[in-house]
Amino acid sequence: MIRGFVGSPNKEGRTAAIVREALLGAEEQGAKVELVHLSDYTVSDAFDCSVEHQLGADMGPDDDFRALSMMLESSDAVVIGSPVYWSTITSCVRALLGRKLRVEMGEGPTAGMPALGILVAGGSGNGLTEAMKPMYLLFEKLRWRPLDSFPVTRFNWNRALAFANGAGRDLGAMADRRRPIPLEMVWTFYNDLRYRHYDRIDERKLLADLIIGSLPEVGKFAQVATELREKGTHVNTLFQQHRKTEAVPIIDDMISRGTELWEVLSPSGRAFDD
Repeated sequence: MIRGFVGSPNKEGRTAAIVREALLGAEEQGAKVELVHLSDYTVSDAFDCSVEHQLGADMGPDDDFRALSMMLESSDAVVIGSPVYWSTITSCVRALLGRKLRVEMGEGPTAGMPALGILVAGGSGNGLTEAMKPMYLLFEKLRWRPLDSFPVTRFNWNRALAFANGAGRDLGAMADRRRPIPLEMVWTFYNDLRYRHYDRIDERKLLADLIIGSLPEVGKFAQVATELREKGTHVNTLFQQHRKTEAVPIIDDMISRGTELWEVLSPSGRAFDD
């Protein structure tokens, strides 16, 4: 059983759609799947230091956490999806995983569970890697075994769907048992996950690359697209020379002009609701 938890209030939005796609990949591997909308439940954060927390016992508010906790424990793998709000995950995702961490402290029944986090950046695309960090930090503390995440924006939506389907297949192949991370590998395993080391400039460069990579090389605007790609080559050189700060205004120009051109070419993709 592989469950996908959608941390968006919009059940028909992009976050729900891409979590469904990951579940479809898992289903194609023979897994049973279930989609869970966190908006159907109430989960509150537990107050810090207000009560003594004991391993295996939830001392938080009397809400729907226990039902969701049982869903997590009876899953063989999970997909956790969240839209990016102000460069972080939604409060319902944070509350669910945070409460689960307080109960298990990395030593409970979900330790070693295969997991995939999917973060869906909004219209601007900002926060696409920054929001991965709080989610994947919670995965680390729970001692889950996560797959690498991948960037999701309106600019690479079709490619992101393909990534999600493939990741779902991978989860399906891993869901036969829990695989806790050996203690001697804990720091290196989580440290080596992709995008873990990205700072805000790295994130902006990734966004620029996704936007420019989505532009066609032929047609009316091919010359502008070529110019923007040449700027991208210059940015790569600056990064290789450890001159990232100098690249910031170039990256900002690439994002601004690239987004404007992309919206002309893809007017139906302007709306990116979660």
